[in-house]
Amino acid sequence: MNLVRLLRIAVQSLRAVLAFWPRSLFIVCGIGLGIASLTIILASMKGAGEQAAWLARQFGPSSINVMSGRAETEALKRSPMTMTWHDKQSIEALVPGVQTAAPLLMGYRPTLRYGKKRYTTENLCGVSEAHGPTWGWYLSEGRDFTKEDIKKRAGVCFLGSIPKKALFGGANPIGKIVLVDDVPFTVIGMLSHLGMSGGGVSFDDRVTIPVTTMIERFNLDRDRLTQMRVKFPADTTPEQMKEHVASLRLLLRELHHLGPDTPDDFQLFTMQSIIDFVNLIKGSVSIFLGIVAVIALLAGGFSQANLFYLSVSARKEEIGLRKAMGASQQDILLQFLMEAALLATGGAALGLLLGIGCGRLLASFDVMQIALSPAVFLWGFVAAVCVSIISSLRPARNAASMQPAAALKGLS
Repeated sequence: MNLVRLLRIAVQSLRAVLAFWPRSLFIVCGIGLGIASLTIILASMKGAGEQAAWLARQFGPSSINVMSGRAETEALKRSPMTMTWHDKQSIEALVPGVQTAAPLLMGYRPTLRYGKKRYTTENLCGVSEAHGPTWGWYLSEGRDFTKEDIKKRAGVCFLGSIPKKALFGGANPIGKIVLVDDVPFTVIGMLSHLGMSGGGVSFDDRVTIPVTTMIERFNLDRDRLTQMRVKFPADTTPEQMKEHVASLRLLLRELHHLGPDTPDDFQLFTMQSIIDFVNLIKGSVSIFLGIVAVIALLAGGFSQANLFYLSVSARKEEIGLRKAMGASQQDILLQFLMEAALLATGGAALGLLLGIGCGRLLASFDVMQIALSPAVFLWGFVAAVCVSIISSLRPARNAASMQPAAALKGLS
């Protein structure tokens, strides 16, 4: 088949798609919905992978997070603060290889004020010195807390990107005084924007102050901690980390006087445990959403096959006339497959646009982490074309095998 003949068939296919536009529009919309769901699934899975990688970088391979409360508790906000300063001191003194056990206190929904502007942030966090190296979350501008800030219970703070925008817009907040529940704090740093959330709350929606200041100014329990980050040397091996986790669990159970049958009243998280958990959730969600996407694509393919059967029946005279004028079975088959490919391309384009729009909408509400990429678009397009051509193959073969005389008489 020469190029001129191929181009002629392609033009005829495009004319047929436009001539039967109601059918074409229905098929394009059906394929588009399936591709949109597939695009969101692939993008959300990629986003989950990137989130797991960020968590791994934040934790580092030689750190353990110790959180108050049992794993069965519904949320961190409802968990009793079972960790104590005595636990911190005991860990630093008794667990071999520990470099530091950094404390963290959490308070919730303080009201911030600057001038006439007010904003209620989700989290008030109290930390020790060197917040960046300890928690793997560095400042975008300003300076970190020092030992002197912690010792003197200084009235200084970092702002997350969300409260910064709410109070200052595009202005620089460094050096400005913000009231946190009517307690004045000087802004000395801006936390770098993460764009991630946990438990429906954005990590960027917080104000961070020295932990000693938080206890002193907000009348909190002087003995209790929300969590700790226990750090070991950077060259600690995975096998050694397993031993450290076991030693830490044994020590905390003894410090908390837990019996053999009593579950832990704390939770230990390492880089590997976080990655395993995220991958488990990612796999479960991808299986469920993948089934939904496959069903949507198959339903679209089934509808397209039925519409093509109806189209072949309605276009018998056209098919007979083309055959009578010398069109071969191959020409007819190729024309219908080209029509299917054109409709699939239109459906894929619509689906990708819908997927991008829905993905950005979900990302703006922090519903899920979305990471769009050319690979996502490529997989969506390939899926659409494959399903469309496969579902149209039999109707196209039926059209190609028609006898000209019978088709011209409107006979099957």
